[in-house]
Amino acid sequence: MRTVQRTLLSGALTGVLALTMGAGTAGASTPAGPGPDTATGATTVRTMDARSGDVITCKITTHLPHYSHHAHADNRHMVNVTADIKVSKSVAQLALRVGLYKNGALYKQSGAKVNRGRNKVSQNAARRCIKRQNYTGYSVGVVTFPPGYTPHTKQVKHTSATVRINACKKR
Repeated sequence: MRTVQRTLLSGALTGVLALTMGAGTAGASTPAGPGPDTATGATTVRTMDARSGDVITCKITTHLPHYSHHAHADNRHMVNVTADIKVSKSVAQLALRVGLYKNGALYKQSGAKVNRGRNKVSQNAARRCIKRQNYTGYSVGVVTFPPGYTPHTKQVKHTSATVRINACKKR
């Protein structure tokens, strides 16, 4: 992606944490034909409670961008990317933002979705589909673990593969 090291998102979460988004290298291109809810890997982190030795595993996944068949019903012709963070047990807080890139440039950015005391959070970014373009999804989140876990907070991020959408219509 073209110089995507810029800061895309910033905003205080819980008055202390800030989410920033800046993708590294996007995944390899895939053939035409998006696949909704198909991920190309994920990023996993672990943390441990120093007293009990209990481990919490956290996985962030950015799914492949795809033509949104739901939006088609409203005649809006949208391209959509979703992401989620799933944790092995409930944590103090999960926060997630998603970015949709078109040809390496930010095309749509979601707001922050925050869940407190839960073990998962999902978010999406969608914008009008333009045919014969390459789309990539990027997500960034912050996990706040319960007291006693080290690290107490962890930023997680993941980039999807790049998908070429040749037609903005329902198959």
